[in-house]
Amino acid sequence: MVELKRRTLRDIDWALVAAPVGLTLFGCLGIYSTAPSHDFVKKQIMFLVLGLVVATVAMLTDYRKVITEIAPFFYAATLVLLLLVLFKGEEINGNKAWLRIPGLFGFQPSELAKLSTILMLARFMSRPRTGSLSIKDMAVMAAIVLPPVILIALGKDTGTMLTFGAILGAFYFLGGLRKRWLVAGVIAVGVGLVAVYPHLKPYQKERIIVIVDPEKADPRGYGYQTIQSMVAVGSGGVMGKGIGEGTQGKLGFLPYAYSDFIGAVVAEETGFVGVLLMMTLYLTLIYRLVHTAEGARDRAGSLMVMGLVALITFHIACNLGMVVGLMPIMGIPLPLMSAGGTAVITIFAGVGLALSVRLKRFVN
Repeated sequence: MVELKRRTLRDIDWALVAAPVGLTLFGCLGIYSTAPSHDFVKKQIMFLVLGLVVATVAMLTDYRKVITEIAPFFYAATLVLLLLVLFKGEEINGNKAWLRIPGLFGFQPSELAKLSTILMLARFMSRPRTGSLSIKDMAVMAAIVLPPVILIALGKDTGTMLTFGAILGAFYFLGGLRKRWLVAGVIAVGVGLVAVYPHLKPYQKERIIVIVDPEKADPRGYGYQTIQSMVAVGSGGVMGKGIGEGTQGKLGFLPYAYSDFIGAVVAEETGFVGVLLMMTLYLTLIYRLVHTAEGARDRAGSLMVMGLVALITFHIACNLGMVVGLMPIMGIPLPLMSAGGTAVITIFAGVGLALSVRLKRFVN
């Protein structure tokens, strides 16, 4: 038994553990500098500890049982929670996405739904089949993603809706989508964006205008956050202004700097060096996850881990795109670094399952 535990400890991918822990602690520095109170940092550290506990439990659980037996119940439970949000949820900044446990804390069921959807897609895609994805396969996969998307749409959380689209697109690609369907999908998305634009609300249009033509955007209106974020990034220089010495985030020029714009805080206070460290940690996390997926003993484990890679990569690209003014503001947080406990615990749960895939790679 002791020997088994020693072998397990030796076989753990410690880089895959260290990278998310480092990112969360790095994010705590930015939260400490910009959050309204130190309670935000205390909660984030508490969620880091809870995340490590969840990751450990997930690592010691057979991921195959999670995908085949637990995933359907987990998925159903997240749908119930999303439905409950519509009736009992707390609305913040126009989005109804939080449930509050009396006397404790609030959490976002949509974050849990991301992981449950990845598990359900991996479960479906792991079934024996030959050739490329059929129209029926694509329809079933879309049917898995559609319920949480509809419930989240009713809560007006547009950014999270887009995340589910990225997850579905990743699984289509991983499943062997035919080239003609891929081309058709790209064209459809382009046409859809053009068709939807005239029907967007004024503030949504202005968030796009500030990206396409910044000179036409109102610097005191909905273009304010993007402009202030770019000022913060540009003012950091090589070494940054120092932890707690930034102006844009700490003095309130950049609203919600501790959540959606934590990347701008990192750039301002730690400069290019800090951003380089942050990106190194993210690349380490993604690389080790991809390496784990490559070594998985079965298709289900590989797909599950790659689904997590797609989720994290999409969040990083969208959030940092917002921070540097390449993408409109969509309310998509920076993984592990933005303030938010549910997101941290969800990603650590995914990392724990990835570690389980690694530990079971030689098991029949």
